[in-house]
Amino acid sequence: MSRAAKKERLVDTQSRHTILTLSRVARYGLRNFTRNAWLTIAATAVMVITLLIIFVTVVASSVLGEAITGQKQKIDLSLYIKANASEDVLRTLAGKLRIQPNVTEVGISTSENEYKKASKDNVEGWSLVVDEGIKPAIPAVIHVKLADMSKRKAIEKFISGDPQFKQWVDSSVANSQDVEARQQTINKLSSLMDIAGRVGIVAGSFFVVISVLIIFNTIRMTIFSRRDEISMMKSIGADSYFIRGPFLIEAELYGVIAAIIAMVVGYLLSTKLLPGLGGYIEVKQTKSFILHWWWLILLGMVTTGFVIGDLSARLALRKYLKKASR
Repeated sequence: MSRAAKKERLVDTQSRHTILTLSRVARYGLRNFTRNAWLTIAATAVMVITLLIIFVTVVASSVLGEAITGQKQKIDLSLYIKANASEDVLRTLAGKLRIQPNVTEVGISTSENEYKKASKDNVEGWSLVVDEGIKPAIPAVIHVKLADMSKRKAIEKFISGDPQFKQWVDSSVANSQDVEARQQTINKLSSLMDIAGRVGIVAGSFFVVISVLIIFNTIRMTIFSRRDEISMMKSIGADSYFIRGPFLIEAELYGVIAAIIAMVVGYLLSTKLLPGLGGYIEVKQTKSFILHWWWLILLGMVTTGFVIGDLSARLALRKYLKKASR
């Protein structure tokens, strides 16, 4: 037999040995996972709660962030311009506003457009006025969106000091949008988002620690229950991976199975609760992400569960495996 053939045969033998070892490690790990039913259920249940808290925290942060963005988009300064102002005047005034610092968008709604809106929105009261043959003079509106509403005093100062705006702004009509109220709503939502994030981090960290402790003790008990078997394997020359592998797989299975359960529960809760919240705040982006990118969320949760289980097992193995083999 040639040297190349011998080398190829050796590599093939090593590959078979590696595959056989991995299959045995996986089989022993699965056996450990199913051997202690109550410990398995307890460890998996706590891990499910941990991952579910993380899931809920992320979703809640996304919903609140979307709500804040939606509120910010609704805030603007509404300048009411006298009804007899022509479209050229409106465009001139809008042009002056567009070049001001902090202004991101300027929109115009003519007196005629405002009249149509009022006719549509106030059917009962409007019909009484129209029946009398009166066509009310509805002011035109210039909507001004700012990058930072907290700095709106600068634009208000410009408007109050410009002669053209003084001539055409209808000061008899109050701003229909309560800017201060909306800003307060945004501030409250931001505070709520911070609180939700902190509560989620604290609760998640608490259950991560509990999960680690439960898996740690589960692996420790398994090590001590198999200490004679471990000593025998060491005495006949079993390598470290073959001894440690089943314990690692057992702990990692806790995380993976818990992640799948938590994802199913979280997905079902999201599909049930988010549509109901849609009537009060914006949830379209969050809902769309969960529906279309569920596999990415599942991957993240499986990875998190896998890492928690793996680290817990490694801590237990590092501390107790040597003791058990003595």
